[in-house]
Amino acid sequence: MRIHKTSVLLVNTHGENQGVVQVPTQVLRGWKKYLLFLVSIIVCLICVTGVLIHHLTSEHYREELAQANNVKNAINVARAKQSFQSIDESIYRINSFLQERGLAEIRMDNVGGGPDFEIIDINGVAEFYVQQLNEMERTIEFVPLGVPHDGEISSSFGYRRNPFSRRGAQFHTGVDFRGVTGDTIRSTAAGVVELAEWKGLYGRTVIIKHENDLRTLYGHLSSIDVAVGQEVRAGEFIGRLGNTGRTTGPHLHYEIISSDGRLNPADYFSLDID
Repeated sequence: MRIHKTSVLLVNTHGENQGVVQVPTQVLRGWKKYLLFLVSIIVCLICVTGVLIHHLTSEHYREELAQANNVKNAINVARAKQSFQSIDESIYRINSFLQERGLAEIRMDNVGGGPDFEIIDINGVAEFYVQQLNEMERTIEFVPLGVPHDGEISSSFGYRRNPFSRRGAQFHTGVDFRGVTGDTIRSTAAGVVELAEWKGLYGRTVIIKHENDLRTLYGHLSSIDVAVGQEVRAGEFIGRLGNTGRTTGPHLHYEIISSDGRLNPADYFSLDID
């Protein structure tokens, strides 16, 4: 079958002949139909592409939403609030403990547990309390807490009968722990050794300087195992119990000293924050 063609003269904008192109006559006669067909194909492709993109994005959104809901459901907001309030109350009680003893307090901000507390605040509030607890740990590290020896207390802080003459009263500036010569003695707080030598009636003595203008004294030692200027940690071995100086038997004499004088060590034996 012979195909009828029509010659099309190509002319540029200057009217110059650019050649002749032969196009099937049937195409020229039905160009609207072919153009409509082409446009229809393009529109269909665009619609299909849009549907696919919408489906994919909707599926991704649903997955993200489902994951977010799972996370939200896994978090018990009421319990989280209660936990943060419990931490806050503990910090407050510890602050009161330190304040009553004239020591540095932990800086406290108003965060957590309030009526405006939302689930989106949990990470921020948790991070805040981590910082608070780190600060608390550092503060307490330099407070002489606990006992330097686990022996029985043979003499408490305050007035007592003279242990040598058994007559009259005298003020006892520390606490005595009964023990056996050679028992381990440990520092009750981190600090720097200020004295490590014989000190009059105290015999062999160690004095450790802590922060908050506090010092601890460990007297009547049989041996000293630290040196002046040495940094010690809480619970670190510093010497051994003995019977040096003026004593009635082997024991450790323990004092806590502030700028205002001697403090009762019993107030520091435990972190009583009730």
